[in-house]
Amino acid sequence: MGYPSANNVSANNVSVNNSPRNNSRLPRWLLLSCLIAVGIGQSFIFTSLPPIGREIGLADVRISTLITAGAATFVMAAFLWGRIINRIGRVRSVIVGMSSYAITIALTGWVLQEALTENLTAEQTYYGVLILRVIFSLGVAGVLPAIQTYLIAHTDVKYRSSTIALIGASFSIGMILGPAFASLLSGLGLTAPFYIIGLFTGSVAILVWFFVTDAQHVRQLEKPVAINWFVQPVLPFLVMSVFSILSMTGVQQIMSFLIQDRFELNVAQTTQQLGFAMMTMSCFSILVQMILVPRLQLGVVKLVYYGVAVGLLSQFAFVFLNNYMGVLLAMALFGTGFGFLFPGIVTAQTLLVKDHLQSRVASINAAMQGLGAALGPVIMASLYQLDQWVPFVALMVGLLLVLGAFVYCRSKPKYDF
Repeated sequence: MGYPSANNVSANNVSVNNSPRNNSRLPRWLLLSCLIAVGIGQSFIFTSLPPIGREIGLADVRISTLITAGAATFVMAAFLWGRIINRIGRVRSVIVGMSSYAITIALTGWVLQEALTENLTAEQTYYGVLILRVIFSLGVAGVLPAIQTYLIAHTDVKYRSSTIALIGASFSIGMILGPAFASLLSGLGLTAPFYIIGLFTGSVAILVWFFVTDAQHVRQLEKPVAINWFVQPVLPFLVMSVFSILSMTGVQQIMSFLIQDRFELNVAQTTQQLGFAMMTMSCFSILVQMILVPRLQLGVVKLVYYGVAVGLLSQFAFVFLNNYMGVLLAMALFGTGFGFLFPGIVTAQTLLVKDHLQSRVASINAAMQGLGAALGPVIMASLYQLDQWVPFVALMVGLLLVLGAFVYCRSKPKYDF
């Protein structure tokens, strides 16, 4: 696949694109569509893979290792993508990641189809899908940091929080649509979602290739200087990223336990009530990120303060409101708090590093999010075993620590938000 032509000037091992800046809204919405596609790709596999895996004779544990291997690869690969983005460019990184996504998802569908028709054994299928999931994660790990860096470079700093909020909302929309698409498309065949989602992703990648250019990017052809991130001002906010995603995935993990235990429901009733609760949380989070944050033009300080305040209210609601409407209210507050807090944290990260480090900090942040997503279910489920209220008290403590760390950072001159 080729790339859009551009007039390049090279000097001192740096290649600069001097074409006019593209202010069209089309590139922005195409890139946000990529994030929706990435969210779909990350979530639909939870719906599609388990029943197919059982059908072809894979044990549940082996099916789960396929998903875990992809998640672990994503975390490790995200650390590497910062330098790759600087070297090959933001748009090319998106195209590479989305192309890898489209091809591997379609091939995964083909491998599973061959297994269903008994042309492949369960063992062959397992290793085939494992390799494809690893390649998928290697490629898709670069999409989010590349898009975040591109949108930051092409947006005025006063709209930074709105841009970050739209990025988060787009990915969240994809995470919601993934299981829905998988359920609807499976009527065409068990492996149909893999082919159709792969086709959609490939189409978006082609549109990005033709319509998105990057006049702002400065290619770094020399190996960048190593940075000790442990002494950088951005470190506290990278840790906050881990906590925020940990809290989100952890609450999602324990919510089915809470609903079933608190209201003494059977499995079918629990699944139905859980669906309403999850949808409530997701809708409020998306509405805040897509409407309130861009409309109000909130800065880092207000986003963090509002996020912590509403987040604390949600934890009190989880503990003290014992009816189902109380759970829905708590989930609505939790989604709202996350919708404020997470854009504030990521916006702060982008303001604390210089332009040439944006792709690297975005990649590290993506890895931190992956780490939080992996730790959240384990930690919160373990705390839930102690008692129903323990995970929520732990989140209260975590939110207060976030607030304390933020207030401390603001007292230092280098944190000028």
